[in-house]
Amino acid sequence: MCGILGVIFNVPPAAVLHDALSSIEHRGPDSSGQIRFVSGNTDVWFGHTRLSILDLSEAGRQPMSSRDGSWIVTFNGEIYNHLDIRKNLPGPWRGHSDTESLVEALSAWGLAKTLALLNGMFAFAAADVAQSKVYLCRDPFGIKPIYYTIDGRSACFSSEIKALVKLAGHAFPLDHDALQTFLSLRFIPSPFTLLSGIKRLPPGHYLSIDLQSNETVLHQYIRPTTARFGGSISDAVEEYLTLMKRVVHRQMLSDVPVGIFLSSGVDSAFVAAIAAQRGGDTPSYTVGFGPHFPECELEGANQTARLLRLRSNPILVNHDDLWMAFETCVASIEEPLGTTSILPMWHLSNRASIDLKVVLTGQGSDEPWGGYRRYQAELWRNLPFVRLMARMGSPIFERIPRVPDFVLRALDSMPIGDMSSRFEREYCLFASSERLNLTGRSDYGRAGVAIDYWLDWSGRRGNSDGAEMMMTIDSRMGLSDDLLLYADKVSMAHSLETRVPMLDMELVQFIESLPMKYRVSMRRRKIVQKLAAEKLLPSEIVNRKKKAFPMPFGDWIRNVWKSRVEAILFQDGAMYLKWIDQEGVHRLWEDHQQGRRDRSRQLFALLAFVFWCKNMSSCISA
Repeated sequence: MCGILGVIFNVPPAAVLHDALSSIEHRGPDSSGQIRFVSGNTDVWFGHTRLSILDLSEAGRQPMSSRDGSWIVTFNGEIYNHLDIRKNLPGPWRGHSDTESLVEALSAWGLAKTLALLNGMFAFAAADVAQSKVYLCRDPFGIKPIYYTIDGRSACFSSEIKALVKLAGHAFPLDHDALQTFLSLRFIPSPFTLLSGIKRLPPGHYLSIDLQSNETVLHQYIRPTTARFGGSISDAVEEYLTLMKRVVHRQMLSDVPVGIFLSSGVDSAFVAAIAAQRGGDTPSYTVGFGPHFPECELEGANQTARLLRLRSNPILVNHDDLWMAFETCVASIEEPLGTTSILPMWHLSNRASIDLKVVLTGQGSDEPWGGYRRYQAELWRNLPFVRLMARMGSPIFERIPRVPDFVLRALDSMPIGDMSSRFEREYCLFASSERLNLTGRSDYGRAGVAIDYWLDWSGRRGNSDGAEMMMTIDSRMGLSDDLLLYADKVSMAHSLETRVPMLDMELVQFIESLPMKYRVSMRRRKIVQKLAAEKLLPSEIVNRKKKAFPMPFGDWIRNVWKSRVEAILFQDGAMYLKWIDQEGVHRLWEDHQQGRRDRSRQLFALLAFVFWCKNMSSCISA
């Protein structure tokens, strides 16, 4: 795991390059490197900061050139099948890093064939020196981010936005359409960010830059799963268990110790059970708020750790701990997200990084397996009594105190026939009337465009049920630019690599080949996965109630955090008021304080936006 950055065409002075490289040192504190070269009469500079995990020797240093000098790469991530790729490449080898496997594969086969072979998480830049081209590449699920900006003077890229702004040498205006998208989805799907002119490469895509013609083209290299599993559910369970064991063992490839983030849920417990079978010391780390909070996962995770004989490291945090980390956490992510789990993740990463450089996680299972209630809502929408409730309309239920937000969104979306519009309504953080109160615009920005893009990519827009289509979209859009984005930024702020076995390419292709009835039904979720997990874990662990890594934000902003949050949201002259109407915020605040509606998700997102404005102010132009 590392930090990457570079400039093409007009390379700035050495002091600027050094400043940008230093700003991402947390992503790779073990060493750094840079190379400046000319290709096609074009000046190119690649930089790299290294977190040494595979091949700790000098042979793993980057940026790295192929033996014949035809390719140069700066690489962030892990390629878990790189030793298999090496079997089809000639030596001699300088070391045993996956970066060397990558650059030699590029030299031998070119980009397209190499990308088709990679199983891992990655974001990298690769220069084909002979053909005068530079490529920026992101893995199929977007586990690793890469940002870029291109104007008439130069092209710059980086793992992080602030380093990119340093390389570009100027600030960027706020993108108003992107703000509307954030208010709708709670995140901004690639290729856009909140800063106009800075883009995030979409998952499963690469950008080609021709150094001769200056032409840039965005290419999609991933394809939807078309295979269909024809076996029984018992066959599916056995095959999935076999695959899971292979995947977890593969993702434990490391020259340094590996731990695990262990929640009370089935996903991380399943990964931990397989890791424990290998023997050796695999310490676990769990964060919680104490037994009097229903959101706390410590007791359940400790039970799992004891069963598997893992060395448990519980991390008890209180509301002051989380508040003190809030602004710093948002600053590290560099993008506002309406996801409260960023704060527990901050403390989890901070503690694990004291002992380790690498941890496994259970993240990425809910989307392909159908672990969220919204997938079941898609199945319920054709039931007669649900149709009746939907015809009555969500406004009736809004008048009932404390009706859960997800119920209102589901009821509101069910009558909508158009799949893209229905999904946006189901996802939406702020309703159109609330967006109007906040920004003077009721539209949802580019949310519909992003949903349509992945619907069209699937090739099954009219031939699949809504639940399957939503799961497909969430596995490529919601994961990459929300949950995986903060996991990367928060963990790397502590120089920690997080791995996600549940998003192994081979594994997800198998899951998506299964019939829907093996994945999710009206009453059950993650069906085959839980049956497979029960081969290794007791039923009470496998079927524990899902807690979704939350924190009691809604309660805290009514009491222990109330005055703190009020002081920030209603501060006169705050920068965020350039784009958000404070009266709209006040309405949401009063709704929550009076108990009329739970507005914790919306208020968290607005608070994150306020902190983002403050900490990114030097990157935002007037």
